[in-house]
Amino acid sequence: MKEITTFIFPIVRRAFIFRALETLKEYTPYPHFTIVIDQTQPDLEFEAKLRGMVDVWIKPRHNLGFASASNMGIRLAPTPLITVMNDDVCFIPNPYPGGWFEGILKTFKQYSTAAAVSPMSPREPGWGYGQPGFLEHLTFEESQDVEKIKGLIEKKNGQMIDGITYWGPTFRADFLEKVGLLDERFWPGAGEDYEHNARLYLQGFRALATSYSWTWHHWGQSKDEPDGLSEALPPAREQWNKINEIWPDGFDQWGKDPVTQKPYRRIPGVARLGF
Repeated sequence: MKEITTFIFPIVRRAFIFRALETLKEYTPYPHFTIVIDQTQPDLEFEAKLRGMVDVWIKPRHNLGFASASNMGIRLAPTPLITVMNDDVCFIPNPYPGGWFEGILKTFKQYSTAAAVSPMSPREPGWGYGQPGFLEHLTFEESQDVEKIKGLIEKKNGQMIDGITYWGPTFRADFLEKVGLLDERFWPGAGEDYEHNARLYLQGFRALATSYSWTWHHWGQSKDEPDGLSEALPPAREQWNKINEIWPDGFDQWGKDPVTQKPYRRIPGVARLGF
């Protein structure tokens, strides 16, 4: 069987990546490639161990930011699917022979216009149309119990969330070529997923979080925050405030501008970024 997807991990700290890679191997039986964009401080022992666990190891000279590092990996991916993962993910047992990724494939098969599909996490809510959904309260230890995950799948009964954050999306490469890569102006990270969602939906595609698939996510532990964001905060806020200009009608987009707390304006238009 040929490799079905390429897993891309942009990392900026060392605390989580080994567990992510170890559990990926344990709970993902489908053949796949793994690319790590290692933006941590130089450490020969850490780097030697990391290189032995992945197919491609890339060491930029500085922090490229989430969007740019992800795009670097996406350009190298030779597979029909491409998965971009935060490094603070821990893969967990799902009640399928193919594990959690079988639920991702099931969702793509069911929804022909899905360009991106993400698993759900039993730790935090999924977001769709600016509204929280599927909030569950399992502890990390409880999430290792496959019967509890089976219970979540049965309880949600195939529910989906439209419009997702990009902590672990799998993209269809052919659709990604039509929509374009992540906008690298969102540095070091925050907002690029919202903007990319907008382009997907404006071109008739969907980005779904699926209750068929569950993975643990520590939420926000894989980015330089808050200290690392301090210098980039003003331009990041400026870009965030402009995202509303490209969202189609019907998207809540959190309801209010995060800085002014005023309702968003809706201006027709679309930003298109290519390969």
